[in-house]
Amino acid sequence: MSAEEAVEYALQPEPDRAVGPAPYEPSLPTGLSAREVEVLRLVAGGMTNPRIAEELYLSPRTVGQHLRSIYRKFGVHSRAAAAREALERGLI
Repeated sequence: MSAEEAVEYALQPEPDRAVGPAPYEPSLPTGLSAREVEVLRLVAGGMTNPRIAEELYLSPRTVGQHLRSIYRKFGVHSRAAAAREALERGLI
């Protein structure tokens, strides 16, 4: 492959990669986003924020932001209370 062909190939969009703005992510009936539910399931599984961050390719700070949002939406103040709410609501 020539250098020109390599550059042309590299600049082509990947067929499975979306181009443009991120798609709208509707919230679930519980008011949580799909990502918040993912975080909540891992919290309920006993994972720490750093481990959740590693699992979901997020920063620990972002995981903390998701948790604060979950707490606010559920009206709770702890991981255990959030996990219990998720269980009662059938999310986990």
